[in-house]
Amino acid sequence: MNECTFVDRMTCVLCPVGCELEVGKNATGKLQVKGNQCDKGIPFALEEALYPRRNLATSVPVRGTAAKMIPVLLSQPVPREMLFPILAEISKLRPETPVCRGQVLIADVLGTGADVIATRTVVAEADSR
Repeated sequence: MNECTFVDRMTCVLCPVGCELEVGKNATGKLQVKGNQCDKGIPFALEEALYPRRNLATSVPVRGTAAKMIPVLLSQPVPREMLFPILAEISKLRPETPVCRGQVLIADVLGTGADVIATRTVVAEADSR
């Protein structure tokens, strides 16, 4: 990058090439991307440098069945800085069976617009008496 101040380096994950990208600011303060081999690299690098977002998948304990955990994920990526606060909210979950795949367990978690969704159906354990 000619006369650019180094800002960030990253690997693009949008295609199999995996370009090593460099993001820098030129003298006017405009961001520039170097190292992309396709058109997908520039928007990826700019978004990652300015507004990084992540998706999240984890498991939570479930009550009322032999299955001890149920997998959950977010309905959309959220700002990276919200991951740990969202994990803290998810850790409070203790859903009771039955839980259906696709069921929203927390709507609009922490005002991010993302829902916490169950990704597996778990039915109540039959009474063995």
